[in-house]
Amino acid sequence: MNIHISATALLLGVAKADEIIDKNEINAIQNIITDFFEITTDQAQKIINNAKQHLEDSTDLYKFCKIINTEFNYDKKIKFILSIFKIAFSDKNLHYLEEHIIKQIANLLHVEHHDLIEAKLEIKRLLN
Repeated sequence: MNIHISATALLLGVAKADEIIDKNEINAIQNIITDFFEITTDQAQKIINNAKQHLEDSTDLYKFCKIINTEFNYDKKIKFILSIFKIAFSDKNLHYLEEHIIKQIANLLHVEHHDLIEAKLEIKRLLN
């Protein structure tokens, strides 16, 4: 498993938190990983399909976060948290389960609470 799959699995995990992964969320995930990792749309779709399987086979988020902790510096982790909030707000509603998973991810990535709150507020401002 690599950084692309790990990051995508976390994005999918947030999208899946409210039990509904809609087309907007999948499109948003595809756009995010295409931009974030500078890959093609076809590569992004293959990564999404692969990440879905890894997420289904997983019992927790730790193994995905462990890879991100190895690969990303703190600033890149903050950018990733911003991307996660984009997914959570893609349906214009932050479900409480999505927020709970985001807090878990931020904790596992060692992102400070005030940076998490700042990221959430920044995305809310951008989307309004």
